[in-house]
Amino acid sequence: MIPAAGAARPAGVRASGPAALRALAAAFAHLQDFERFLGGLQGALDQAGWFGSVKLEAGVTQGELALFPGGELTLPLAGGRGPHGVLRAAGRDEIRTFGPEDLHLLAGLAEFLAAVLDRAREWRDAERHRQLLRFLLNQAPVGIVAYDEDHRVAAGNDLARRWLGGGEDLWAALLAALPEEVRRGGEVPRAGFHLRAEGRLVFGELRPAAGVEGAGGVCVLVMTDLTPEQARLLDALRRETYRCQSRHLRLSFALLESPRIVGGLLQLLPGLRALLPAAVTAGPYDANRVGLVFPECGRPAAVAQLRRLQPLMAGAPVRAGLAELERDAQEPDALLEAALGGLRPLPEAVRPALLLHDDDAAVNDALALVLGRDFEVVKSTDVEQTRRLLGGRNFDALITEVELRAASGLDLARLARELQPGIQTFFTTASEMPRSAEGDQALANTVVFQKPFNTLAFAQILKEKLGV
Repeated sequence: MIPAAGAARPAGVRASGPAALRALAAAFAHLQDFERFLGGLQGALDQAGWFGSVKLEAGVTQGELALFPGGELTLPLAGGRGPHGVLRAAGRDEIRTFGPEDLHLLAGLAEFLAAVLDRAREWRDAERHRQLLRFLLNQAPVGIVAYDEDHRVAAGNDLARRWLGGGEDLWAALLAALPEEVRRGGEVPRAGFHLRAEGRLVFGELRPAAGVEGAGGVCVLVMTDLTPEQARLLDALRRETYRCQSRHLRLSFALLESPRIVGGLLQLLPGLRALLPAAVTAGPYDANRVGLVFPECGRPAAVAQLRRLQPLMAGAPVRAGLAELERDAQEPDALLEAALGGLRPLPEAVRPALLLHDDDAAVNDALALVLGRDFEVVKSTDVEQTRRLLGGRNFDALITEVELRAASGLDLARLARELQPGIQTFFTTASEMPRSAEGDQALANTVVFQKPFNTLAFAQILKEKLGV
């Protein structure tokens, strides 16, 4: 420490170098808190003992001071970010002359203080910007966290922090939520996941920041609360189930499932809704499954709607499960369980199933050869087996000969309509339809093919009738 020129240090007054350094270190600990940093700097200057007093007056300009204050040196504090105030130094007890070394010391101190005040002001402004950004992000209905290349939080809102557990290390919380195969990767991938937070179903999507693929960490996490959408889906299932039951109407419920998150069903949901009738409710069941409620629709009509959705889901490995009210279950929860239990690949689930019944196995084989390209075909030559099949699984259509040896094809058609109200019936016959079929509502809208017939034309009519 350099004392003022020509001045001996008064007795009992001594510079406390270690105390000044400790005070300076304490000040730098608050560099991001501008006001506390200023106070800490003043405390360090008070401990230094270079002059009788050294004051840092923030926001004061030299023009506001006396031109020639007695016994004081006054220097402006000005850095790259503009003026910060002035630095004033005075002797200890008497008005005295300052030497060149005093001016040199004070000028160096002013430069140092201006530089650190520049940085402190930058940090103060950055903190203000962060607070403003956090305020703006808190207005968003989704959770948002941006991570820098070192996986530190660059920006985020309170909603995302709560959903990630509210801890200090939000990157570790994110990794814990990601699937195992994603965590094993070296770089930050595009990934999706879902978690339960505060009793809510939350879907999160992690994306590398635009233009920095492979940068090793810069990424943005967006989290969406699926609970309201999920609740609307389940409420629609309950409401429509009881309404259709009370009015003796049909209803079907479908679940679509895909293991893919990025480019999966949740991201396709707006497109799916656009292709469906307004009466159909479509919503998330969880991050991998979408549910669809088809009020006043039997299984065939619901399957036809699912076929319309196939092109949109062509790039995703989708499975589908379908359940029909009364046929598969009588309660909303049971319908949901039936759809979950019946999940199978979508092309297989929407492929129409035909039940062929004829006394002649060769006739069944000939039809199956042509129809097997577009339909799932089940053949039977035994009446009891046909009855068991109709009672055990769903079919889109029954194709039967009218004149059977062991039973009447008309009776089989009536049984099929009784067990499966939405099933369509196609008759083959070498003669005219019996008069007993006239006016029978159970046989309404049936299609009759006179033998011999063109099997290719027969297949084309089937596809048109079944919406293939």
